[in-house]
Amino acid sequence: MNERTSQWEPPARPEWVQRINEEGAQMNIKGVVPLDPESLISGAQRTTGLTDFGDDLWREPLEILCKSMDEEADLNLMGRLRTRSEMLQLLEGRLQIEDWYARHPEIDDEVVSEPIFVIGQGRSGTTMLVNILDRHPDNCAPKHWEIIFPCPPPEAASYETDPRIERGHFLIDQWNRVTPTIVSMHEFAGWLPMECCQILGFAFRSSTWFDSLGQVPSYQAWLAGQDPRIALAYHKRVLKLLQWRNPRQHWVLKDPMHLDRMPEMLEVYPDARFVWPHRDPTRALASAVSLLGTVQWGRTDHPFQFGAFDYVTDPNLSATRFNAVIDQIDSGAIPKDRLHHMLYADLVDDPIAAIAAMYGAFGLELTQAGRDAMQHYVDTNPRGTRPVHKLNLGTDEMNSRDRIAFARYQEYFAIPFE
Repeated sequence: MNERTSQWEPPARPEWVQRINEEGAQMNIKGVVPLDPESLISGAQRTTGLTDFGDDLWREPLEILCKSMDEEADLNLMGRLRTRSEMLQLLEGRLQIEDWYARHPEIDDEVVSEPIFVIGQGRSGTTMLVNILDRHPDNCAPKHWEIIFPCPPPEAASYETDPRIERGHFLIDQWNRVTPTIVSMHEFAGWLPMECCQILGFAFRSSTWFDSLGQVPSYQAWLAGQDPRIALAYHKRVLKLLQWRNPRQHWVLKDPMHLDRMPEMLEVYPDARFVWPHRDPTRALASAVSLLGTVQWGRTDHPFQFGAFDYVTDPNLSATRFNAVIDQIDSGAIPKDRLHHMLYADLVDDPIAAIAAMYGAFGLELTQAGRDAMQHYVDTNPRGTRPVHKLNLGTDEMNSRDRIAFARYQEYFAIPFE
């Protein structure tokens, strides 16, 4: 644990969750809920009746991930049940994706044009920005339900009424039911946008997604040495499938770890655009600790072991990541005309004006229909309708140390203190 995560305090669990975990405490839950690759692979194949997973680049990461989940994640019974279910979803989804490609090779002819990637520190308004952009009729973010159930590929005529929306909502809403306090921090619903981390999960190369399903330090160490273009290529394969029968003019996509792989992303998506909201990093980090501790508390009695999520919650590691991007901007490795910066304060104060500035910077036309649709979402989804997020902001001494770590980042982008 780092200084921030060591001060995190878990919320009370719902009684039904606590009772399930108590029942599992004396059981052989590893035997009852296996997480070995053979069990997962055979289970997915039985469910789908399919056997072809495509290329073999997914197999090694799955094997390393399963070993790490089984030996290091310290999952309780509820955690193992949920994690097995979600890993099965990914394997079943991959089998179905490959089956659709085999029967319809023309899917690969789809062009993913000018995607918009929202990047940056978690808890800096990135989810808010994606949700608003998604309401523009020219844009579309992948929804929870279509990532959980990508096949059959969604169709334009039934996209808003697909019966998988309700089923997907029930599954993703489990995050809210198991840890109800998460509602104050992040919205989970079947019809809401989902981050790229889950799409990257189909390649079994996703740091944030699998750290959310269990603390997996061995897997993370292995993944750190891998070429991100492998996962990004499969990410693009999934997007082509999803837009095949439901065309999208601009995908709107998000993952906090995209910050670390923008040069590689520009190789896979040569016409990509990036938007980076900037918030007081010390305040955002405190909020991230609250969210991520709660995420892990939904699956283990001992969150933040082995440095889990330190790349997000440790100020020195986070600052190192931000400073690396500054170096890439200054060197030209990341073209300045592909990256737009906005301040969190401006986004919160007037979201449509902040987005209009982004559209202007990218040379995109912000139509009146698009402006009206986004404004309607802002007007009908005020933040005040959700419970207040109570978080530990830390001591003045701790915050002073954090601000030293983040000084270069905060000065470079003129980010105000909160």
